[in-house]
Order: sequence, then C-alpha cells, then structure tokens
Amino acid sequence: MCPSLKGDRCVGLVFPSSASLASALVLSVLVVGSSVGCSAFNLPGFNPAEPGTNYVASGVAGGHRGLDETMDAVVYQKVRQAQAENSIVLQVAVDKDEPVRVLPLPPESSGRSVFVSDLLKQTGVLQKLGSVNAVLYRSSPQAIGGIRMEVRMNESHTVVLPESDYALKTGDRLYVTKSEISPIQTLVTQALGI
Repeated sequence: MCPSLKGDRCVGLVFPSSASLASALVLSVLVVGSSVGCSAFNLPGFNPAEPGTNYVASGVAGGHRGLDETMDAVVYQKVRQAQAENSIVLQVAVDKDEPVRVLPLPPESSGRSVFVSDLLKQTGVLQKLGSVNAVLYRSSPQAIGGIRMEVRMNESHTVVLPESDYALKTGDRLYVTKSEISPIQTLVTQALGI
C-alpha cells in the first residue's frame, strides 16, 4: 500500500492506467505472436525441400541447428549397441537388404584407427554405389542424433578428401547415400583424371 496516493502517482512512481496497460499487452502479444508462431521459425540449415542436407542435432553449438531425419528408433538402438560394443554404425540409405549395420572397431589397445575412407572401401560401399555422399554423426551426450560432420569428397564423389577423412570412434554413425552426378560431370572428371 502506498501511504500518499494522488491520482495515478505513488511516491514518484507512475502506475499506468488500465487502458494503456491493456494496449501494451495487446501490442506485445501481436509482436511476440508474429515472430514466434510455428510458421515463423526460420532455422538456419533447415530446408525441408532438401532432406539430409545441412542438418545437425539441435543443441549443438557452432553449427546449423535442425532436425536429423536420418535417425529413427532402429538407428538409435543400433547406435546404443555400437556404444556398448566398441563399434560404429554404417547406415546406407539405398541398401534394401541391410541399411543399418553395426561394425566392430579394433580394440583401443591395438593403437589402430579406422578412417571413413577405409570403411567405405572395406565394406564395399564405394564399389557397389560408385559415387557417394557421406555424413559422419559423432556420438555425443549433448545431441541424441550425434554431432554432424560433413565428409567432403572429390569431384567424382569416389574419394574422401584428406581434411575430412575422420578417424572413427565408438558410437559414430556414417550415413551414406548415392551421389547423383550427371553423366557430363562424370565424363569431365574422368577426362581430367580427377
């Protein structure tokens, strides 16, 4: 309670009238509603027209944030299995027989590493698909789907570039799709020897 009330003033404080309070409330609802509504979210890297591109599990600092549509319940369980068994998950989108496989890594005591390029060659994925696109999802407690790490390929999409030939760790998931390269691009890269 204010001991000295004079109109709308109380010891130097101004209380807004109910009309100005109501108009401020309506204005704030309009401003907040128009910028926060479900259709107003403009998430960087989230483009539903391009599935599988530029996606990082939400909550990952320093990268694009969005949904990872390559992760489902089966894949999640395989990643959990891989974490428990010192293994990795190979997920090949176009493989109808066995799209998700859990593959063992060498024991940590051996000191040997398996790289993305090794995995693509040794599993026969490159031989079967020819040209590929790949994304590595590094297992992380902060992101259910893993931290997205782009695997860069040469022009013909048959060789992993050295700067993104990551050493695989327990619980990693490599997501592979067939690269759609036009016949002209294939001819040019073959002619140039790339």
